[in-house]
Amino acid sequence: MIRRRPETPLAVGILVGAIALLLVVLRLAIANDGDVSRFIVAGSQFTDPELVEPHIYVLENSAGYDGQFYWRLATSPTHLDIAEYNGSQIDAQFRVGRIGYPIVAWALSFGQADWVKWSLVLTNVIGMGVIAMSGASLARTKGRPAILGVMLASSSGLLMSLSRDLTEVTMIAALTAGVALMARRHYSWAAMCWAVACLTHEQALFCVAPYALYRVFTLVRRRDWVPRAVDAPWIASIAAFGVWQLIGRSIFGEFPVLTSSGATDIPFKGMYEQVKYWMENGIGRVEALVIPQLALLVTLVVLAFRSAKNLHEDDRWMRWALIGAAFAAVSLSNLVWGGPADLRQVVVVSVVAWLIIVASGRRIPLVLVAATGTVWILTAVGRTAVI
Repeated sequence: MIRRRPETPLAVGILVGAIALLLVVLRLAIANDGDVSRFIVAGSQFTDPELVEPHIYVLENSAGYDGQFYWRLATSPTHLDIAEYNGSQIDAQFRVGRIGYPIVAWALSFGQADWVKWSLVLTNVIGMGVIAMSGASLARTKGRPAILGVMLASSSGLLMSLSRDLTEVTMIAALTAGVALMARRHYSWAAMCWAVACLTHEQALFCVAPYALYRVFTLVRRRDWVPRAVDAPWIASIAAFGVWQLIGRSIFGEFPVLTSSGATDIPFKGMYEQVKYWMENGIGRVEALVIPQLALLVTLVVLAFRSAKNLHEDDRWMRWALIGAAFAAVSLSNLVWGGPADLRQVVVVSVVAWLIIVASGRRIPLVLVAATGTVWILTAVGRTAVI
């Protein structure tokens, strides 16, 4: 008998991993001219094309993109200073605070700097599979079809991260794996996953902090002052984040997470200024994808809030995670919204929204599935064809 859809989390993970690999191959052949180092999108402002070791493709007269800094950390993870090293320079200290993705890529390269340009891509391909597998595992735990795990990997921001060697895929993979493991009461493994998430990107705290507050409130309400195994994920992840920030402070004289200046502003101000700019100056074809992407995100958030009332008591912290992530999203400055980047800067919002919808047991409207698929395909085409 032929099954119409994957029935196990592993099968769903393999399916999405295979799709991610296909997209990588297409991008490599079409946009990157067969050169895997173009995924890094290094620019001559921070990477010297004559001195960089190992050699990678460098865009002339360009600042490049964020992937070049994670490549630099992955090739030489013991050199955390932002000064130039082997022809490459890190733009700001907060990049060092996001060490998780470079360390995983370094490990997959077996410490061989020449292989890092491949291991960065491989890390994200595996990460996409892990996200889907984790979503499928959560769905099965809640008595729902495993194929729903695909929806957690459907964010347009994850496609952007996959196409440019960025941190979001690894962060979301670790976060969702932690949530799925917690649902199965594997708290020690969940703690490890959430620690990796917090060491990969500080946005992971939008999940960790609400869960921590929920658990502390529960302990206080029950007059139970002894942490349990269920507290391991938030304790371990916050501890890992704090220790690494202290290490960063010892190197730079300040906490890395505090060096990302200009990223936030008055709520909605940055979005308003960017929309005003587009209305006055027009919007490019690739940037125009932000319109359906944002419309889909808003719809998803509304549905998630409506679904949150059906969450089990142990999952209600997700509502506060969504509120925190959504507030942070609308408070992003024009500096961030100036390059929408397929909404990768708000990827936590869409993923938490899907976590709520899957965990709540709410029926997913077919029109939402269709809209998600359409936006995903449009984004995938754009990411395949454009560096």
